[in-house]
Amino acid sequence: MKWQSLPERSGDNWKIDIIMIERTPMLLIIHEYTLFTLVRRKSEFKSIPDIAEEIRKCCPWYRYTGEISIGKNNDRRLIGSINEIKFQIEGEFLPNQINAMEMQINDCLYSYLSPRKRDYGKPFEAVEEYSKGLWPEQTLDVS
Repeated sequence: MKWQSLPERSGDNWKIDIIMIERTPMLLIIHEYTLFTLVRRKSEFKSIPDIAEEIRKCCPWYRYTGEISIGKNNDRRLIGSINEIKFQIEGEFLPNQINAMEMQINDCLYSYLSPRKRDYGKPFEAVEEYSKGLWPEQTLDVS
């Protein structure tokens, strides 16, 4: 499957990115609306359905219908925030410090989470709003 051939996606989706922590490839599994991030060793997953199952298991607040589809997202604001996330944890943690990485990421402020310029929000706070139903229910998309 080639990245260029994937359909463009935006909305209530998850973005998967890879970062090297020391010599260990790690997955950043990031919810597009809330920037809530799971950090996992890449070696733990063999397929996209495995990642989707991890999301279902670890994020009971996420509303999904069980359908999995793959797409890409070229939203520059989202990509910029993901780069900020990577910058925050590069060189700061060891691969076995997954919980600390997740806490650092999900408790930081990001401008992506606010509709107003120069305003910021935290992924933990965004998940609370999401849980209250402030975003529409969609399928479990992984991009």
